[in-house]
Amino acid sequence: MKKKIILWIMTALMAGALCGCGNTQNPVDTQTDDTSVTGGVQAGGAVSGGGQNPASPAMPAYEPFDESRLSDEYLVGMDYFTGDFLEYAPTVIVIVRYDGRLEVDFDHKLSNGERYTEKVYFDLTDEQFGNISGAIDLKRLYELDPETLNPDEVCDGGYSSLIIYDRDGGVYKSCGGFCPTNKDFNHMSSVICDNLPEEFIEYCNNYKLTWQREEEFSPYASHSEQYKTKYGVFLDYDGDLSELEDYNYIVIDALYHSRDEITDFNCGYQRYVYSYINIGSIEDFRDYYDDYADLALGDYENWDGEEWIDVSDERWQNFILNELAPELLAKGINGFFVDNCDVYYNYPTEDILNGLAVIMRGLKGMGCDVIINGGDAFLDAYCASMGSWTDVITGINQESVFSYIDWDNGSLTYASEEDKAYFRDYIERYGDQGAYIFLIEYVDNADEHRTLRSSIKNYCEEHDYLYYISDSIDLN
Repeated sequence: MKKKIILWIMTALMAGALCGCGNTQNPVDTQTDDTSVTGGVQAGGAVSGGGQNPASPAMPAYEPFDESRLSDEYLVGMDYFTGDFLEYAPTVIVIVRYDGRLEVDFDHKLSNGERYTEKVYFDLTDEQFGNISGAIDLKRLYELDPETLNPDEVCDGGYSSLIIYDRDGGVYKSCGGFCPTNKDFNHMSSVICDNLPEEFIEYCNNYKLTWQREEEFSPYASHSEQYKTKYGVFLDYDGDLSELEDYNYIVIDALYHSRDEITDFNCGYQRYVYSYINIGSIEDFRDYYDDYADLALGDYENWDGEEWIDVSDERWQNFILNELAPELLAKGINGFFVDNCDVYYNYPTEDILNGLAVIMRGLKGMGCDVIINGGDAFLDAYCASMGSWTDVITGINQESVFSYIDWDNGSLTYASEEDKAYFRDYIERYGDQGAYIFLIEYVDNADEHRTLRSSIKNYCEEHDYLYYISDSIDLN
């Protein structure tokens, strides 16, 4: 009890000092010492919003608000602490993304001196994102003094901040202070809090309990494992999707699954179903093969019964965009897993590039995720002369970054250092710009490949990429 009283007195004295100093400090600065928080907020690196009491010095001068400097990925950030008033709180930064997701960074130091950090994503509903985006006025937030007294507002203490991000994902300005009473500031903060997903709130509550009982805290076991995202690709899978409930993201060929089966699966928490769609080649087992076989350009090496197709032909474009894609969307999928844009690598003509651009922009315009499988030659060429990657994709799936399919010997082995470096550069370039990154690696269960599996796992976890390791190229 005596310790609690002393802590309360010390906290009260510190609060009084902060209220009279005329400026504020980023909450990240007060809660961390030597480690920067992910998501663009770095210890000691943020510009504080500042505030003043009637008797304190004038507000510091800031550059005029420049909308061109704003992030096109992050709408607004918010410090969200899970500690009680008299407790040392871990750092929790909540970032509302323009894609309708919540990006959450957790950070605190354990008693053994190690630092625990974690990045977790949650989905906002359209209504939640609409409420938040409608309430956030970045220009007003940038220019206001959060501590301007407002007789209609009463605050019982605590630090609060809202974060504006720049185009590089760094902090453009951190706006907030101790006991902020500005009505506009509190309205924006309240709308964010009122529209946070229940899953996030539950997660934070569990996080707080494990943090408070740090002697029992095992973040890399039960706490994190419960929410670990799992990705699986099952193109030849003919079982019930309910048997794949351990996965959060699955890729299937939705033509061979019912709408009820798909919607039953993806109605679960953070469950997504992407459907395979082949736009760059044609397979002879498809029902539509005979209708478009005359558009074939040549055989697809190593895949019997498959041929590259002329994507510049309007018949094929209309079929993909007006028949096949809508049929797949009607099944209740969350997006497309687009295969064989590598037709441009094999037939690098302007017509093929333009044809792929028409199809990919059309798929992206349907308002769902578009994951391109490979497609490096097309995507780089498109971005070099036609537009931004955001026009045509939301993410990239790359096969065989670390592994290699030896077609001549019918075996799975290690990728060459040259290939590994090339594909890592490809996915990291777009991943750093905000594209979702997925990997499919083909590795058998041989003991000598344990190191390969470990390398894939470590690399993807380090970069926050999703990955699937298959021991068969059949993906069944």
